[in-house]
Amino acid sequence: MSRFVILTAILLILAGSAAFASTTGIFEGSDEGDAARTPVIESATDRAIAPLQQRLARTPDDATLLNRLGFAYLQKARESGDPSFYTKADGVFQKSLTIDASDQSALIGASTVAAARHDFTQALTYAQQARDLDPEDPDANGSLGDALIELGRYDEALAAFQVMLDTRPDLNAYVRVAYARELHGDPQGAIEAMRLALEASRPTGETAAWVRSQLGNLYFNRGDFASASEQYEASLSAFPGYIHALAGLARVAAADEDYDQAIELYGEVVSRQPVLDHVAALGDVYRAAGREADAERQYDLASAIDSLYRANGINTDVEMALFLADHELRLDGALAQAQTAYQARPGSIRAADALSWALYKAGRYDEAAVYSREALLLGTQDPLLLFPAGMISHESGDDDDARGYLSSALELNPRFSVLHADEAAGVLAKLNASVRAGR
Repeated sequence: MSRFVILTAILLILAGSAAFASTTGIFEGSDEGDAARTPVIESATDRAIAPLQQRLARTPDDATLLNRLGFAYLQKARESGDPSFYTKADGVFQKSLTIDASDQSALIGASTVAAARHDFTQALTYAQQARDLDPEDPDANGSLGDALIELGRYDEALAAFQVMLDTRPDLNAYVRVAYARELHGDPQGAIEAMRLALEASRPTGETAAWVRSQLGNLYFNRGDFASASEQYEASLSAFPGYIHALAGLARVAAADEDYDQAIELYGEVVSRQPVLDHVAALGDVYRAAGREADAERQYDLASAIDSLYRANGINTDVEMALFLADHELRLDGALAQAQTAYQARPGSIRAADALSWALYKAGRYDEAAVYSREALLLGTQDPLLLFPAGMISHESGDDDDARGYLSSALELNPRFSVLHADEAAGVLAKLNASVRAGR
């Protein structure tokens, strides 16, 4: 949907990787519903949390139980979208570390919490401590790579992921390889790696559903809506009522301009998991359908949810800078948040993208162009990076580059965004007409 939604989806890969996937085997069961879209009332994760809490009430200093509960809370955060579970997870991991500051599992858990909260500097600190304890540990290297890649230290991140892949080529490694390949401009390679992750996962349960939904997102970004829908439907079969699969089907419906279906699906998603990306996406579809008042209500709700995220320690500077800039809301605030994010993550293409877009919306086109070039440094083939690059190039007077970027975005996915696809096509048509008129 919006550039904000895609970025959040990418970050879900990090929040949903090693620590979750490596422990969900003890939580997954054969959750069933009456139909693929029937909400799951109680997941296997829910059924695991209560016994762990009861056992810890009897033995509160059992670090093994604390760590298992922490990872269960992280899994529940992913399933529910409730940021308070990050706070709960952090609490038990910190208690475990007070018992033993060199508890590697607790360090990896604490790093995962910090990454999920987008505090990548803190995530890096914990991950480095864990890897120092065992330089070959695959999960420690995975957490280290997660933090490094979001801080823009890409070569170091790839080295950490390679150690993980060499040591234990499994689901945890493959999802990271997929993300790294996507960032480095290899979408087909990303799909191949995600398919390996799928083969390495169990056929049913939340982890399988998550992998399939991420695979669906990769297909969607390439404009292959049929394959994307197939993966989203398979995700629902693996885990009935799965929120991320429903959101994926809503994206496909919106891309097909079936706004009534998109609104119905996003409405179900938001009623069960009112998180920033889903709420913003529903607002965008309302706007595309001409229901401006409904859209504005969703955008107001998104801002309120952001306050809840921040209350639970989640840094949303990049996401909110993009959201505000995309919707031309509080543009001074968007620029301030983007600048703060870039200072914290100066090598990150995501932070550079947010800053370039906020500068563009502020009318500072030449400055925007500098950061736009940084955002494309890895050659990422993402329409939601190429589109802003095209718009910025156009406004800064480089129409040749503008045509190239906008053409590439639309060739990858002509319906890449409800907000921006038509705008991209319109500007490109004018640029092409200008070239023809000048011949």
